[in-house]
Amino acid sequence: MNDFMKDRYGVDELTCVLGGAGMLLALIGAIAHLDPLVWWAPFIVLLALARAFSKNITARRSENDAFRSSTERVPVLGDLVARLGSITSAGRDVSGGSTASAAPNIEYQRAKRTAQKMWKERKTSRFLKCPNCGQILSVPKGKGKLRVTCPRCRAKMETKS
Repeated sequence: MNDFMKDRYGVDELTCVLGGAGMLLALIGAIAHLDPLVWWAPFIVLLALARAFSKNITARRSENDAFRSSTERVPVLGDLVARLGSITSAGRDVSGGSTASAAPNIEYQRAKRTAQKMWKERKTSRFLKCPNCGQILSVPKGKGKLRVTCPRCRAKMETKS
């Protein structure tokens, strides 16, 4: 799944606005019983998805730049698009590559190892999350009610295995 989005454009301000507008049109059309809005809403959402999955990055970037320049003069919409821009472009530089450091990759690798371990031990162990610190704990299955102490924060909890 990670490789699927590798050379694709992703989500930008125009994609967010199109997706939100499609959802809003669907909601208004359903509440007010306006069939044309209900029929057009999925096409707008599909257009947003097509933009996100597109491999033509230069065309999508120029469309988004034109959209941003046309909306920056509109008082409320310009502020909304500017806020969306700060959210969607986090972790992306001007050339479209990732500016994130190696830390997210390390976190991804750790999560992947944890998921693999949980899948391998799913028949013999039960996994729970510490409510205090979020540490994932493993307890043997079929032992009844257990009192578990988190090794990281020493929080005590009771659980059924």
